[in-house]
Amino acid sequence: METNNQINYAESSGINYQNRYPGDDLNLEDEIYEISPDKVNSSDFKRPGKKRYSDIRLSKMPVVIIIILANFIAGIMCIIANNNHFDTGGLNYEYIHNNKEYIRILSYMFLHANVTHFVNNMIALFAFGSSLEPRIGSLRTAIIYFVSGIASGLTSVYVSHMLHPDVIRFAAGASGAIFGVMCAAFFISFSDKTDSKKTNVIISIAFIIIYAIISNGANVDILGHLGGGICGGILVFVLTCNKSEDIMDNTATTVIAVVLTIIICFVGIRSAGIGTKASQMQDWRIDTVKNERIFENQSVTFGECLDNKCSDPEWTIFTTSDNVKVVEFTGKVTYNNVNSSLMIQFSYTDNPDELTINYMALNGTTMDTNSASLLFNYLCQDYFE
Repeated sequence: METNNQINYAESSGINYQNRYPGDDLNLEDEIYEISPDKVNSSDFKRPGKKRYSDIRLSKMPVVIIIILANFIAGIMCIIANNNHFDTGGLNYEYIHNNKEYIRILSYMFLHANVTHFVNNMIALFAFGSSLEPRIGSLRTAIIYFVSGIASGLTSVYVSHMLHPDVIRFAAGASGAIFGVMCAAFFISFSDKTDSKKTNVIISIAFIIIYAIISNGANVDILGHLGGGICGGILVFVLTCNKSEDIMDNTATTVIAVVLTIIICFVGIRSAGIGTKASQMQDWRIDTVKNERIFENQSVTFGECLDNKCSDPEWTIFTTSDNVKVVEFTGKVTYNNVNSSLMIQFSYTDNPDELTINYMALNGTTMDTNSASLLFNYLCQDYFE
């Protein structure tokens, strides 16, 4: 490059511009831009570095610590009570759908089958939670954990019932919620917080699905794991994809997250019924009988009539020695000015149209078809149009 140049200084800008003589061909390679050191602040050219989270600080993960402590307290309570806490607070279709005990969708997260079950879950929660919470904040972590746990419970209960309606099963443990945290942690590791991509959440969910299938075994709730993992992947994408000013990473939201976590943990443990007797489990077959009409031309059902017109109503179910499914109703009724005990046994197959009353007794005396019809007419007279 030639060196015979005319030099002009632009001191106000701090830039020396070196130009060719007029008439010479302008070549971009011949242009030189020099920056005067006294005019430039070196801090203006620092690349924004990413925060390092290699050091685990308990102060940066209050939600995870509170959840672990809550599960530890619940475990100690279960050991002291020495009762079947799966019955009192575990996941079960009959309790949730028929008995309307929806609080079990929360309480089951704080119950574990044994010490090994508890330790494995808490180690996994600490390992992935300590990576997730410092990156996305305490409030997001709390939302992901508890919502994933609820989604896991709903998936486990209703999908399992659809696949195996005749199987009565219980489930408990924090693994569904932890799978949500795991999937969220994988997502964060695959993507930058300010540049979340849909492909990353798909990769994270796919990884969790593969892991859940591989780890499937006896007494492992794979449906719950899948439900929690998928929910966690979707939630972390929704909660971190917003590129506007972040309002969820400050002291106020951390305090809110801590308070909410403490409240939810308290309610969950309290509602688990540890040390108490479980309420009567109402089988789905009872609902089938209750929803059947007594008379073809009237809308009144067995459940509506018997529950409202009889005192101390109780519904149970059993299977006879010849494998006949029976729903039994017992209660007290005032009939012909006499307080009497009533028993009705319904037998049916899987086809509701084949529901029949195979036994009906008043004060232990078997009733024939005519006397049973008279009793039902008496009980249902207020419902007739």
